[in-house]
Amino acid sequence: MSLRRLLAPLTTLIVLLLVFSASALAQDPTGRPKTKPKTPAPSAKKPTKNEPVPITVTLTVLTNPPESTVLINGEQRGVSDAEGKIQFEKLPLGHYSIEVRKEGYGPMLRGFEAGTEAPTLVFKLEAKLDDAVREFNSLVASGKLAGAETPNAFELVEKLAARYGERPEIAQLRASLSAKLIDTATPVISQTATNWRAVTRDQMVRALDAATNALALKKDDARIQAETAYLKGVVALREWQVAGSTEGPGDASGNVRGPATARAEFESALKADESLAAARYQLGVVLLASGDAAGAEAAFARVTQIEPRWTSAHAGLASALYGQGKFAESIAAYRKALEIEPNNATLIAGLGLARVMKGEKDGAKDIERAMKLEPNSALPYLNQAIVLSQSKNKKDWTRAEEGFKRAISMNPQNMEFPNSAAEKMLAELQKRKK
Repeated sequence: MSLRRLLAPLTTLIVLLLVFSASALAQDPTGRPKTKPKTPAPSAKKPTKNEPVPITVTLTVLTNPPESTVLINGEQRGVSDAEGKIQFEKLPLGHYSIEVRKEGYGPMLRGFEAGTEAPTLVFKLEAKLDDAVREFNSLVASGKLAGAETPNAFELVEKLAARYGERPEIAQLRASLSAKLIDTATPVISQTATNWRAVTRDQMVRALDAATNALALKKDDARIQAETAYLKGVVALREWQVAGSTEGPGDASGNVRGPATARAEFESALKADESLAAARYQLGVVLLASGDAAGAEAAFARVTQIEPRWTSAHAGLASALYGQGKFAESIAAYRKALEIEPNNATLIAGLGLARVMKGEKDGAKDIERAMKLEPNSALPYLNQAIVLSQSKNKKDWTRAEEGFKRAISMNPQNMEFPNSAAEKMLAELQKRKK
């Protein structure tokens, strides 16, 4: 037998032994597989301790004006938004210098201690107005206070106020310009009370514009309120006077302007400042024109106390007394006025008429004297016509008729008296003649 045949059974036995040995190792007595516990692999990195996280704050900066540049420790870090707000996150604890800048304003710098101070800082910058003040002074010096011409001081102040608010410097500019504007209106106010015929409507309107602008700059000034109302009144009175009717032309809104409008403005002026003599004088004029001679007397009498040197006030008082048939008192008032202006033709003509009505026939000579002193004045011819119309001689009536017509033709703008009143007397005379 060969060696190969002898070894074959042995090889088989060894294989079987190996198989059974493996089975015995792989199963527990219950027959389940039995595995060896695995040993965890060692970690490649050793665990480390937790590092402390730095403490930070979020800083909020509020700026007025908005859109201002913000610097931290001298470094530009951003621009505040349209609401004036900007935030800086994760700002480490420590001391910082915060600065805010904007063109046209003075910069503002302040320190900030992150961690101990409230994390909101407010910066209110002050505008630099030196250049604006210089421009204002230049405009004022050149007389460019207000109006359609631009630039002007009023326009500049309004722009500064809109941009910077009511800072002390701007308030000072307002007060200064308001005073200069009302100063340009003051002479017109005085003249309309003392020499009505010498003032044109355009001068009145320009003065009103100046006063209106002055009031816009200083709304709480009672004197400017009074003078503005007064100038509105005289413009309405002049428009009514020139129109020669009971009520004058309408304004831009279609409202009728006339004695009622003027009276309301003069009363408003006196409510704001009862010492404004010009307003009280013109109130007397309106009351007299409206048929309230007694009310006019009281107004004029008060003006003569406030302004004893105004001949117009004494003349107004004389007219109001005449209108009530108080001829002796009227003569006394005219003579008081003539002490101030001895050669005033209007006063002399008024004195002459009052004397004639009192029964002093020599008063006619005063009227004739007035005609010579001021031949272009219509009032002496009117007064002479009134005297002649009272005559019992019908020939004088014809002269009176001619006198009325002449006086009316010489007074086309109703500046010396209402032509409507003269026309009414002429119509009555012509009716008597028939």
